[in-house]
Amino acid sequence: MQFFLLLFLIALTGTLWGRSRFLKIYGQESLNHLSSGVTGAEFAEAILKRAGLGGIAIAKGRGVLPDFYDPEQRRISLAPQHFGAATYSALALAALQAGKALQHAAGHRPLLWRVAAVRASVFLSPCLLFLGIVTLALGMTKTVFPLVILTWSLIAFWNLITVPTEVDAGIRAKRVLDEMNVFRNLDERIGIEKVIGAASTAHIDGLSLVGSWLTRTFLPNAPGKTP
Repeated sequence: MQFFLLLFLIALTGTLWGRSRFLKIYGQESLNHLSSGVTGAEFAEAILKRAGLGGIAIAKGRGVLPDFYDPEQRRISLAPQHFGAATYSALALAALQAGKALQHAAGHRPLLWRVAAVRASVFLSPCLLFLGIVTLALGMTKTVFPLVILTWSLIAFWNLITVPTEVDAGIRAKRVLDEMNVFRNLDERIGIEKVIGAASTAHIDGLSLVGSWLTRTFLPNAPGKTP
């Protein structure tokens, strides 16, 4: 029990650090725009075209995972604020999803493990939180509650150990960008690559993503919403 609790705390600490770092850099670079005016959707499409990949849809994302590459559907989803924007942050997240499409085309199997980890984190974390609260309230600390901690720990750790897949996707995207003439100055390139790096190491926090989705859905004008 103590081992799995420690495992969960390690994964949670890494997740919180990665997310806070990403949000800081994302916020800074959201103030900067690519001088050419290329949008996130156009940026992702240009990367795929340069890499010789076709048949991949690029659509506005909705729901809990607005920025996501779905290997089953061969579709890149981008949040509305990334799909049609030319900010460094929007372009970076579009590039990262395009990098995952590059992984899929190359048969990079860890991508599938990462997709499964993300989905498990997002959709099971709220359920496990609710179940944990109920079992504590009912005094089931020696029966069901340890199983909740075990499951949550394994999901959190699975999420953590698949983060290198995100890093690899960012590297693949940047390799293609090296071959493209899309940046008019060094600041544009550095700013976008900085966000790609931060997004690559931002672990998925299921509870925060669900909370952010609920805020976007029911309080669309609320200030300080997370991406």
